[in-house]
Amino acid sequence: MENVNMDSVLVDVVIAVHTPDRPIERTVASLMESGLPTAESSAGRLRVTVVCHNTAAGPIRGRVAPEHRERVRFVEYADGIKSPAGPFNHGISLATGAWVSIMGSDDSLEPGALAQWVQRAEGDSADVLIAPMAHAGGGAIRTPVVRRNRSARLDPVADRLTYRTAPLGILRLSLVRSLELILPTRYATGEDQSFSAALWFSGARISYGRGLPRYLVHDDAAVRVTATPRPVTEDLAFAADLVDSGWFARLAGRERTAIVTKLLRVHVFGHVLLRAEAGSWSAQDAAEMAVVARRLLFAAPRAARPLSVADRTLLDAVARQEADSSVMKSLATLRRTFSNPRTWLPRDVSALLHPEAPLRFMSASALVS
Repeated sequence: MENVNMDSVLVDVVIAVHTPDRPIERTVASLMESGLPTAESSAGRLRVTVVCHNTAAGPIRGRVAPEHRERVRFVEYADGIKSPAGPFNHGISLATGAWVSIMGSDDSLEPGALAQWVQRAEGDSADVLIAPMAHAGGGAIRTPVVRRNRSARLDPVADRLTYRTAPLGILRLSLVRSLELILPTRYATGEDQSFSAALWFSGARISYGRGLPRYLVHDDAAVRVTATPRPVTEDLAFAADLVDSGWFARLAGRERTAIVTKLLRVHVFGHVLLRAEAGSWSAQDAAEMAVVARRLLFAAPRAARPLSVADRTLLDAVARQEADSSVMKSLATLRRTFSNPRTWLPRDVSALLHPEAPLRFMSASALVS
């Protein structure tokens, strides 16, 4: 896809900051080492936009190192909503460069990342470069689970792109605009699901930055679980709305199946484990989760086919509205106990070689770098 923008900005990076206690100085410092110039007169430069969300810019600006402050655009944005969707949308709307990227205020990039991401993307004639990710402590984050030695012209199903929910990396701005991509602000969680799904299944040329400098997630970026749990229907509203959408209905069957398999494996099972471990799983949770699971499987009836025996046992418990928290904790824990043979094989043996089947999925995940 050609980008006709003649702006001197090559990459616009948007950072959303919600409180002045976030380590924004670390994020900005890493961008200054990302391999792109920031001087206004430079061609092919980086522009960093910090969107101060429902908070004053002054204290946030004050955290940034003095030598970096004048190289950053600080923008105040107030919408009264806790979701990060609003400030990211606002920052993207201000972008004019060839490429746009979003970052959390807790995160950082390894040195040289942006310059090398752009070089790879342009070499591949890509519209999207998915960033490799790692925990700042060193452990790789193995999503998406792409095929071995695959890095360009990715297939959203075969390369399991649905498992990379956050659209981290660089996106060609003209593509974002042409697809009219926005992060919806109405969800308590999962605000990036529809954005990334529309991106992966758009037909865009997508590359993975295998072997390139990584996007680093720091420990202080861990999800903070509210002391007042939300209803299951609220937490999973994004999933139900996604499969009920006209966009989803227009996808091919294999694409719908890939999305729902991931929603079951990551979000339905993940929320069961979260509640069961906290001891808060209730009859109300059980009833609501059963409704969500039915909606997902109605939208893609073959989505459970490649799931492991342990996964299917947990799904059966969800379907029968099992309300015993200890039972659900045991089943949700077992499906993540990979020393147990019940996690190795799908219940449906005809799906043994399916890209989402346990052995293929785990083998491919081990090779992601």
